[in-house]
Amino acid sequence: MKLIWCTTRHFGKDLCATTQVAIINQLLSLGHEVRVLGPDVPGERYAWEHVELNQSAMKGKKASSLAKSIAKYLKEINLEEYVVFIDWPLVRYVSPMFDKNGIRWMCIDRSPPADANLFAKLQRIVWKKAWKMVASSLNRNGSCIGGMVVSAAHQHLIRNKFSIADERLCILHAGVNNELFKPNNFETFGTPLKLVYHGKMDRNRGILKLVLLLDALENNGIEAELSLIGSGDLDTHLSNLSKSKPSLTFQKPIPQSDVGNMLQKHQIGFLPMPNIPVWTISSPLKRSEYMSSGLLVLGIKHSGHHLPTVNNNLGSYKLFDQQTFVDDSVEQIQKWMKEDNYAELSAEARLYAEIHLDWSATTQSLGNVLESLEE
Repeated sequence: MKLIWCTTRHFGKDLCATTQVAIINQLLSLGHEVRVLGPDVPGERYAWEHVELNQSAMKGKKASSLAKSIAKYLKEINLEEYVVFIDWPLVRYVSPMFDKNGIRWMCIDRSPPADANLFAKLQRIVWKKAWKMVASSLNRNGSCIGGMVVSAAHQHLIRNKFSIADERLCILHAGVNNELFKPNNFETFGTPLKLVYHGKMDRNRGILKLVLLLDALENNGIEAELSLIGSGDLDTHLSNLSKSKPSLTFQKPIPQSDVGNMLQKHQIGFLPMPNIPVWTISSPLKRSEYMSSGLLVLGIKHSGHHLPTVNNNLGSYKLFDQQTFVDDSVEQIQKWMKEDNYAELSAEARLYAEIHLDWSATTQSLGNVLESLEE
């Protein structure tokens, strides 16, 4: 099948494009042809057709200007043989031309607005408009085939808010390339414990709880080192903290190609994102990367951090209530250290990633949708 993906992602510098690259590569492996239309091209080698189109640098004008470039480009193509994926910021601008011409299209929602600033509030208006247009097209038997979401909670939100049936919403959890991420070689916990979080360093992501946890471990006589890798509105605060706290390391983002090697040097990864709507519908990429690297995982208990399979009782993956996260995590780490079976728990995490979190597994739902269109 021939696919066009209209995207706002900057493949050259956007770490969130990691997911998109993985999905595209998986689609290629299934025999589909993929053409990407976006504001830049990847900085590394890629196996699909990628077209760089003009986009305004002005905030608030980026999506509309890119959409105009996409529309102009598409006028020169016979679209009848294509299925079109549209990132949600572009739906309001480009989906009408597909509905008008009977071209099948799907809304791609990999990242609902997550920040807490004014721009994010404006983005949420655009996000709602996109899903309303999906619902409208479906209700009048237009050419929309549905949408892609990242979790069951995300699916339920879209279903309830926009009255879109579950079968029209393809769930594609964040996965991992298990060939690029290798398990660490720690046999025991040892000292100091090697703790890590990588991603955006924004206040609304619960990062400061990890600093409190580090203090609590030290107060309980457990030597530990915490690495925070990323950037955000906490940069200055974390930089100052790390200068006065030897057990805390803060560094700016690293290339995605280096994340696997970095994680191999750690033992426990964290999911501190709090129990608020934007995170309860998420599917964090770092979760899959932690587990593929054999890290044990501690996080806040909510639907966005639940593993994608049901009836899980992994000893290596523990979620706790937000209010008691620090104390419960200290207790869990003490229990792990007492049982002294790090290698066994690490192998459990890796095995789960191999079976359930490889991109070949997480993209199967999308493959099934496309296969049904060919029947």
